[in-house]
Amino acid sequence: MLGWLGFLAGSAFGAYDIASVEVTRPHPSLERVVYEVDAGDSPLDRFSIIHVSKRGAGRGCSEPVILFSPFTFPGEFYEISETGRYAKSAAGELAMAGHDVWLVDQRRTELPPGACESGAADCSVMADWGFDTLSNDGLFALALVRSQNPGARPVIGGFSAGANTAMALVNRAPRAFSGVFLYEGTFYTEDPEIAAHNGAICSNLEGALAAGSTYDPSIAVLGLALRGAAAEPQGMFPLPIFPPGTTNQLAMLLVFGAPPPPGALAPTPSFVRAVADFETQSLVYSDQSRLELVGPLFDNYGSLAAVRDLACGLSGRDASHTSNLSAFRGDVLIYVEGTGFGPAMFDTAGLFDRAASVTIDHNPELGEADVYFNVHWKQTFLGPFTRWLRQKI
Repeated sequence: MLGWLGFLAGSAFGAYDIASVEVTRPHPSLERVVYEVDAGDSPLDRFSIIHVSKRGAGRGCSEPVILFSPFTFPGEFYEISETGRYAKSAAGELAMAGHDVWLVDQRRTELPPGACESGAADCSVMADWGFDTLSNDGLFALALVRSQNPGARPVIGGFSAGANTAMALVNRAPRAFSGVFLYEGTFYTEDPEIAAHNGAICSNLEGALAAGSTYDPSIAVLGLALRGAAAEPQGMFPLPIFPPGTTNQLAMLLVFGAPPPPGALAPTPSFVRAVADFETQSLVYSDQSRLELVGPLFDNYGSLAAVRDLACGLSGRDASHTSNLSAFRGDVLIYVEGTGFGPAMFDTAGLFDRAASVTIDHNPELGEADVYFNVHWKQTFLGPFTRWLRQKI
C-alpha cells in the first residue's frame, strides 16, 4: 500500500487498498491521476478512481465533483471526446473550468465473453455487487477526496446506474454532500405501470440469485452492436438474436432505439436509450460517432445483484436506498428524458422534500442517453450541469 494513503484501508465500510497510482497530463493544463483500488480477495474485486484537476488551481475554489459511471462502465465514460482532445471531454471541460473532478468506476469484470460461463474465471463474487457495495465504493472515494480536501462536502452524481449509486450513497450519508446530480437513474416510482413492470423482474432476479446465478452476459450485446456499427456498418450482426440479414447498423439501432425485450435491462416498459429513425437507419438526436466511442468500454457481464436492487426498488418492494433522502439539505439537479425513466424521475424529486433546492431539466423528446451523446451535448448535458454547479459556488 502507498504510504500516507494507508489510513484509508480497513475502514468500517470494507477492506480497500490503493494498489497503484499513475499520474499523466492529457493536456498541458490538466493533471490526471488514476488510483487502482483493490477491494477484496477476488481479482475481480477492484475498480479505479480517476482524479482530473487543472494544474495550479487552488483547492477550495469549489466543492469537488464526484461522478459515478453507468452500469458496467469505467470512469473513462466521462472522458470520451469526439474531437480526440481530452480537454473537450466532459471531465476535461469541467476540470478546465476549475472544478476538482473525481470519476468512480462501476464494478466490472473486464473479462472476455464466455469466461464466466466456462469457469475460466470465478464470477461468484458478483453476487455481492449490489448498490450497498457500490455505495461502499463511493464512501471510499469520499475518504480519498477528503484526504486531499479536508472537510469537503462534494457534489455527487452520475448517469443511469451512476445516478443510482449517488442516490444510495446520499441516502446513507445525507450530510456529507452539498449537491446531488441524478441523470436518468432512480430506485423510486409512484407510477403503477412502472412498478408492475419491475415487480416481475424483481421476483425473477431474486429467484436467480437464490439459485446461485450472479451475472448477466446479455449486456455484452450493447458493446458488440456499437463496435460492429463502427467497424463495418453493413456487415452482418454475428449473433442470432435478430432476424436473418440484420446488419450491424440495424442491430445497433435495435439495441439503442427500440424498447428491450421482456427480461432485458429495461426499467420502464417503453424504455429507449436513444431515439432512432429506422427508415433512414440513423439516430435522431445522438451523434453516432460519439456514441460509438463507448463501444469498447462496455463490459461483457452485468451484476444481477445491481439489477435486482434497481427492479425491486422500482417495484416498491425495497426502499433501502431511498428511505432517508428527506434528510438531505443540499441542492439537487435531476435530468428527466422522455423515453428513459420518465415519471419515476419526477417522483424521485419529491423524495428530496427538505433539500435546499430541486432543479429539473426536462427533455421530453429525448431518449435516456440522448442528452450525453447528443450532437449538441455541450448544450444538452454540460450546460445545465455547469450552470447548476456555478450557482453552488
